[in-house]
Amino acid sequence: MPRIQGRIAAAVTASFLAVTTPTVGAQPDPNDGSAASIDRLDAACGQNDADACTRLGHRYDEGDEVTVDPNRSIRHFARGCALGGMAACTMAGLAYTRGLGVERSPQHAASYYALACDGGDATGCSNLGLAYVKGDGVAMNAPYAVSLFTQACEANARAGCANLAAAYALGTGVARNPRRAAGLLEQACHEGDQHACYNLGVLYRDGMGVRRDHRRAIALFTQSCEAQDPSACGNLGTMTNKGQGIRRDRQHALDLFEKACDLGAVEGCFSLAEAYQTGEGRDQDRSKAIALLRRTVTLDPTSTSATRARKALARIGASVTDDARD
Repeated sequence: MPRIQGRIAAAVTASFLAVTTPTVGAQPDPNDGSAASIDRLDAACGQNDADACTRLGHRYDEGDEVTVDPNRSIRHFARGCALGGMAACTMAGLAYTRGLGVERSPQHAASYYALACDGGDATGCSNLGLAYVKGDGVAMNAPYAVSLFTQACEANARAGCANLAAAYALGTGVARNPRRAAGLLEQACHEGDQHACYNLGVLYRDGMGVRRDHRRAIALFTQSCEAQDPSACGNLGTMTNKGQGIRRDRQHALDLFEKACDLGAVEGCFSLAEAYQTGEGRDQDRSKAIALLRRTVTLDPTSTSATRARKALARIGASVTDDARD
């Protein structure tokens, strides 16, 4: 993303999805929107009905006619998994990935994803692939991750196709093939996967596997940003600030960086911090600049933006945390 002082930081590139939730196979009972239906599901789960346990887990996860209760949710998902419900295994893995109702454990998460994948849940395969890409709870193995993404994609899991596309775009675990990535992303984006639309926008922006088309990239980033994809908002801000495929508008670019930052994109936070520090595009405000630089470090301590943020804080005599008075 561009720094407001005229320098350009690295643009955000294609990326893998976060772990995703499976589609529950069973259709809901149209009369399930009541407390009595919860009792029926609870009774059925107690009688070893895996689908009922899975649906109960979703109810407590989403707060559907019950109070959100992560502890009950994971218990029901774990029971549903033990009873052979593969979607429940994937959901149990998600709980351990995110630390919802249980202590976060990448190892337990990977074990649940493996059970789900072995049992035929394609989303479980995709999530397990992500674990192998990152070395999260398992030994890093990018080629095996690609095989899992392929398996998930062939089973019509959008997340699997989107992650397989990211692997081809980045050359992770497979020979880099932007054209193959573009084809997979077009399909996933058409089917409604907004992060796939974002990644497709990166390819159009950079001319990777497709003819470079900044207007098409702007349209895709806009679509994904409206769906709250932080990287899309950040890249849209970058292109708006540079006038690529759209009229140059620094104020709008900064608004987009602010949205990206609010959604968790470190580059957006850093670019916005510089605007407050220099007074270019925003009223100069040292306190806001410091807060944004600290947020940059907190969001992703190992990122390039975090390294720059630490240096910027040191230059202005501020601590990385707010424990000390600046």
